Amino acid sequence: MKTYQNEHVMVKVACSVHLLQQTWVGIPTSENFRDGSLAILALAKRHQIKRWWIDLRQLRLFNPIDLHWFIQHWLPQAYTGQLLPQQARVAISLNDLNQFGKLGSDMLLRASGNLNESLTSRYFVGMMIPETGYL
Repeated sequence: MKTYQNEHVMVKVACSVHLLQQTWVGIPTSENFRDGSLAILALAKRHQIKRWWIDLRQLRLFNPIDLHWFIQHWLPQAYTGQLLPQQARVAISLNDLNQFGKLGSDMLLRASGNLNESLTSRYFVGMMIPETGYL
């Protein structure tokens, strides 16, 4: 079930397992990145998300200014609103050729880990997450 979509992100929620899946494509504009991120925040709150699957296999790159905004504004809202619970799991699917997606993800996970030391995250290269049993 699609619960949000713009030109660069599609978001689905599996309510029964508290899973939110984000699929990013292309090079998101700042407007699409921020609108998508705020929609994700609202969906996480509404559905008490505990598992995050971030699919970056079709992403070309994130704008560093948007990553800074995410760290400075989105993450504090997520943690003060307790939208990233202590035992949250984050899985990131990457294309092995996309080092820009990996670098951006590393920045976001490092900042998230500073706010929540028990956050669990893992990268998967070129594969679908549900097949692994991680989430």
